[in-house]
Amino acid sequence: MRVKLKAKPTPKRPYHHGDLKKALLAEALAQISANGAQALSLREVARATGVSHTSAYRHFPNKESVLATIAEQGFRTLTDMMRAASKTHLDDPVEALLASGIAYVDFAVSFPEHLQVMFGGLIASKGDYPSLLEASLDAFGVLESLVRAGQEQGMIRGNEARVVALAAWAQVHGLALLIASGELGPSPAVALDHRALAAAIVGLQRDGLATDRARYKS
Repeated sequence: MRVKLKAKPTPKRPYHHGDLKKALLAEALAQISANGAQALSLREVARATGVSHTSAYRHFPNKESVLATIAEQGFRTLTDMMRAASKTHLDDPVEALLASGIAYVDFAVSFPEHLQVMFGGLIASKGDYPSLLEASLDAFGVLESLVRAGQEQGMIRGNEARVVALAAWAQVHGLALLIASGELGPSPAVALDHRALAAAIVGLQRDGLATDRARYKS
């Protein structure tokens, strides 16, 4: 009599997706690009990534946490780009400020989804995400430090570095949004390379902020 042995059950292997958090963020950015940040759905992100929403929730408890992570990524990248650009003019804070403004526009054109999340008003309070708050303050700190250095050398006007930095930020941010969103529409100005357009407009800011000493130097 032959005894038929039962095959041992194949042990279940844990589901492996590589870097799931990174994959979820990539899909979230793709959906933001297609439909806007307001329409983002964490369940849909999980479905499109090929995992259950329960798996997604292990990394992101809600939609806002996804947006906060994307915003933090954006601010850190923006900071790196502005710092790198300004370091090419270590001896001239006025030109360094101009370079950082062009880098800001470069960022907006290269990372429009991040820009949308960073300034879209979809995160109730940055204070709920300490690393995001730190990243956003670091980005503004680049502008403020450049202005302060220029004032200390007598090359940038004004007494309150923070106020001057806010004015510089407001101008370059408005330009970045106009270019990144396509709001400028078809016109001869848009035919320019975005960096040339940024240089021309931010250059007006430089001329307004620069003291006679800075103008003489350049």
